[in-house]
Amino acid sequence: MYIYIFIFIASLIIGKVLNKLIDNISYSISKCDKKTFSAYIPIICVVAFEILFFKFGLTILLAKAIVMTTILIIISFIDLRHRIIPDFIVALALVSGIIFSILVRASFLDTILGMIAGGGILLLLSFIPNAMGGGDIKLMFAIGAFLGVNRTLWALLLAFLLSSIVSITLIFFKIKGTKDYIPFGPFLALGSFMSMIIFV
Repeated sequence: MYIYIFIFIASLIIGKVLNKLIDNISYSISKCDKKTFSAYIPIICVVAFEILFFKFGLTILLAKAIVMTTILIIISFIDLRHRIIPDFIVALALVSGIIFSILVRASFLDTILGMIAGGGILLLLSFIPNAMGGGDIKLMFAIGAFLGVNRTLWALLLAFLLSSIVSITLIFFKIKGTKDYIPFGPFLALGSFMSMIIFV
């Protein structure tokens, strides 16, 4: 019980830090940007990290999952706010994924195949006009290092499924038009998180 309370408190603190970090990154992108997501990020961190602890326990896999999830949270809110995925965060994700694949003694071939699957599939889809952004391609190339090939494929499937459901719902209720932009990064992030905790 006490460990869950500790995770709760630590998650709130991390969420506050991430909120400040996202604001700083946002300000570096757009000097006049003063929006904040402070009401959401700590809550998301608490829910996500408690789920991860329940799934992985106090293991190196938990550390790996927390690092990946933290990066995905940052990327999601930056993409929602500015419609871009910063290259330096993608680079951080790639390096972290490779390091953790070594630390957990994962198959290096599976790591490489995960990167190829994540980036390659979206690269092919990018040849369809307005179907995919370069940031999304680079993001899944990096996240593939964390997930390996099997969970990367599931992550992509879940991301497309979730984005379709949300997009159709928004259009049906006339919240968005058929030509309005809906960032795909958050769906890739959620699909990756779900894949990590559901599939072995």
